[in-house]
Amino acid sequence: MSQKDTEAVRKKKKKSGSSGKKSAVKSKKSTQDKKRTRASEKTAVKLTKAEKLKKRRRRTIARIVRRVLLSLFTLIALVVFGAYELLGEIFKGPSQTAGDILTISLLESSAGKFVPYLYYSADEVENIKNRNRLIESEEETNTSLIVIETPEPVKEGETPAPAEDDITVETVTGATYKGWMLIVKDPSRVKVGVSSDSFSEGRGGMHIDEIAEKYSAVAAINGGAFADSGGTGNGGMPSGLTIADGKICNSQGGAEHTTVGFDSNNILVVGKFTKAKAKEMGLRDAVSFGPALVVNGEPSKFEGVSSGLNPRTAIGQRADGAVLMLVIDGRQVNSLGASMADLVDVMVRYGAVNACNLDGGSSSNMVYEGEILNDGVAVTGSRRIPTTFVVQ
Repeated sequence: MSQKDTEAVRKKKKKSGSSGKKSAVKSKKSTQDKKRTRASEKTAVKLTKAEKLKKRRRRTIARIVRRVLLSLFTLIALVVFGAYELLGEIFKGPSQTAGDILTISLLESSAGKFVPYLYYSADEVENIKNRNRLIESEEETNTSLIVIETPEPVKEGETPAPAEDDITVETVTGATYKGWMLIVKDPSRVKVGVSSDSFSEGRGGMHIDEIAEKYSAVAAINGGAFADSGGTGNGGMPSGLTIADGKICNSQGGAEHTTVGFDSNNILVVGKFTKAKAKEMGLRDAVSFGPALVVNGEPSKFEGVSSGLNPRTAIGQRADGAVLMLVIDGRQVNSLGASMADLVDVMVRYGAVNACNLDGGSSSNMVYEGEILNDGVAVTGSRRIPTTFVVQ
């Protein structure tokens, strides 16, 4: 073999060895790449499983929430439908009296006025109102029927008679109600208490216990009407005529309003008065509401059920001058409420010569010695009101 051939063989071997090394390196790299790929794939699989688990959990939670919401919606729908059907049985059932009582009760409330119109037309509702009403007396109060007793002066050397309680509180009950009657023997102690000396729509009223505290009163009941659009008013603006301690605090032009209050002789008068008439009569304290329940010893007449069953407040006076202050709970399981006919009956039973209905519903409250005696309707406690009758 020539030298040239030998050199060629050496180069070939060298090239072959180099190629083998490169092939080994490539093989090693390929193995490493495969390992990395498998690790990445495993990591990806792990991530995919975690994501799938999260998604599965989210779907499970969403499914549970949907089922709970659907169940709640179904329950609410069933309750609403059941209530609708139940009310329909009362409204349209065989007892017209039951339907009329429910209708008038709802119409007298702030929140439920719309309900009767779901079952009756406007004309039907009007007919129900017309056949169930209290007919107010047109008579003027005869003040001579009230003779206020004055204690005789104790003569020298005589022992004074034991003092009787000037204020007493009694529980009153009926078939559909429970309440309290406050009897004040001295009518000069009963006055109108107001939330403000100058009323305005921007100034809210006060809670009854706050007004009682303002006047250092032993007792108080809520008073007259006030602006209360949709049952959400602030109780700051009375309606009609308001007189406190001889001052006319509020009046609405020359319009007549059913008004109840005390004259300068401490006699309770009830009737429809204008501002001018109230001045002429010398009223010292008065508020507007109604209807009149008893006038000159004659109870007001009524048609049908007279009214619905609701919380009520009323004020009256006996022949001896004692003042009768009545509050009745309502819209509760143990006291559905009283009708106007019930109020007439209670006042007559207690000897009222004159009596008048006051604002009722969630306004009805009685305070005695710093405590509210009745349960009341409002969940948040007594309402803010502009006027009360206080006992000082």
